Amino acid sequence: MHKLIALFLAGACVGASRPAPRPATSGGYHGPFNNDEQGHADFCVRLTVDSAALRYPDGTPSGFVLSPGMLVPSRTNAVSCPDTAMARLDAREIVVSAAGQPMLFHRGGWGFAGNDPESAVHYGHLLVSELDTAGLRFERDSTTRRWVHAATRPWTGAGQQHGNGSACVSLDPTPLTVHVRSIPDDMRYLNSRQTAAIPYAIYGDPSEDLGPAADRARGVKYTMLTWSWINTRGGGVARAIVADGTPFHPCADVPVITLASVSDATSRTITGWVEARYGAIRAGDGALLYGWIVARHRHGSDPVVAHLSRDGPASTRP
Repeated sequence: MHKLIALFLAGACVGASRPAPRPATSGGYHGPFNNDEQGHADFCVRLTVDSAALRYPDGTPSGFVLSPGMLVPSRTNAVSCPDTAMARLDAREIVVSAAGQPMLFHRGGWGFAGNDPESAVHYGHLLVSELDTAGLRFERDSTTRRWVHAATRPWTGAGQQHGNGSACVSLDPTPLTVHVRSIPDDMRYLNSRQTAAIPYAIYGDPSEDLGPAADRARGVKYTMLTWSWINTRGGGVARAIVADGTPFHPCADVPVITLASVSDATSRTITGWVEARYGAIRAGDGALLYGWIVARHRHGSDPVVAHLSRDGPASTRP
């Protein structure tokens, strides 16, 4: 009997020491809070000021600004504004600052000329009072792509209508702390067609790891809260920028998503994994903004890096 127990315990120890299965590059949770077809609500509008601060959802300036002179469209794989000096909004919702000012979200990154096409112009909320009252809305359907004149206001998309960004049932009242951490450049995810590899750095510390060198040197640290995650069609669309140290309330009833990263779209060499969680931060008026945020990542065999924690350390050993 003692030999049988010893053999059983030895087998249990061997089993416990086996590494966890390697995450896949696709798949993961799809459901009420992570639907396809979120997409962008592209809306181009002129500023009514010479310089407009890009803001966090409480209305605090991030440290980056927009001016008409930097808003130069480039012909990339993203939607570019049809004229210079136009800010490109992702006009999905009004968010209210702590001062009671309505704001709309500005879509940075691809679509503007600059030293780094991955993030030449930054993300963040803009005060509606600093925008023209009308602009150009980009409409898509199965046959046409066109700009149409429209009032400066938000509109919802299919993913949002189906639950992206909606409230969960089991929101943890005790928040985690957001730690803005870099994600290495060779950690990339495959797009929905599996034809291109996009840097996870966009969802790590983009203001310090992407964009012009002068911007990276300024030490502005923010990460992204997204409507849905990158494993959905039309996913990964930013809802807000999130400052280092922001309280984040996780949803206990929504599964985490862990996906492998790759070096490039051709070789698809696995370089690590990234984990995302669903939860909420607060806008300036106290409203909860729900979305996905990077919770942890691991690069190769390096220690696991925590982007969310209760006690504050930047990384933990696996």
